[in-house]
Amino acid sequence: MTAIKRKFLMPALMSAITAAALASCSTGGATEVAEGAVATDAAGAAAKQAAAPSTGAPSAGPFAGLDAARIAQEALAATRGAKSLRLTAEGTNDGRLLKVDFSLDERGTCTGGLRRDDSEAEFTVLDGVTYLKGDDEFWRAVSAGGNPDGRSADPDPSPDPSASAGTGGVDQLVELLRGKWLKIPAGEDAAGRALGGACDLDAMLNRLDTAGAKGLTRGAAAEVDGRKAVTLVKRQDGVTSTTFVAAEGAPYLLKSVSEGGAAPGTVLFRDFGVPVSATAPPAAEVVDLRDIQR
Repeated sequence: MTAIKRKFLMPALMSAITAAALASCSTGGATEVAEGAVATDAAGAAAKQAAAPSTGAPSAGPFAGLDAARIAQEALAATRGAKSLRLTAEGTNDGRLLKVDFSLDERGTCTGGLRRDDSEAEFTVLDGVTYLKGDDEFWRAVSAGGNPDGRSADPDPSPDPSASAGTGGVDQLVELLRGKWLKIPAGEDAAGRALGGACDLDAMLNRLDTAGAKGLTRGAAAEVDGRKAVTLVKRQDGVTSTTFVAAEGAPYLLKSVSEGGAAPGTVLFRDFGVPVSATAPPAAEVVDLRDIQR
């Protein structure tokens, strides 16, 4: 039984997991798109009717006569209806490079990976249980709470050497989890809930569905991976956020880009409706969080 204290491990996990997983939902301009979705069932129905292509002027496109807020509403509704999707994001968080790539579905099944600076990890959420596997650098970053200056994320550091982020504790953590998956049981701790929440498709889109589309405008036509798209643009406080909505087929959110500010980045949405395949790792490769000494 390791002497690593769970009191030390959990705040560190929260720092690393929350920064990585939740950044995937906030990087880029997707939030600005969602701010246009002042949605009610009646308004949504009206939007669908208004969005039908005009037979008299097909060149006007599927969003003829719609403002940016209504297009945003349509995009969120369509993306919610996809049941599953793949999300990739690249940007900065607290000045550190962050890349995320994962697939998720409406049941909460989720699998993918993340990279933060020089560290990498992969994760799976299945039936509410989170499995997290990182390289040595990832767990060393976790042991420092993800802080660039190496300070522990524990808000109430203990004088007990085994509970601190000292060299011995870091080495123990790295050795314990090298080549292993950390299992965080369903509802067991905040870290598991943080990653599980990011893998909840409805919750992710609900976080984007906020009111207030002030400043959101239609931009130029564009393409994303060869697919025609309409752009929605918002400029505020030195940040330009551009979101790309499919202009053919279902009006899915395809891409969002944020330029300027403290957290520039790009998010891509793809593989809509593609089933997510995830399996639990072999028991011999798992370290259960509950087995770590409290």
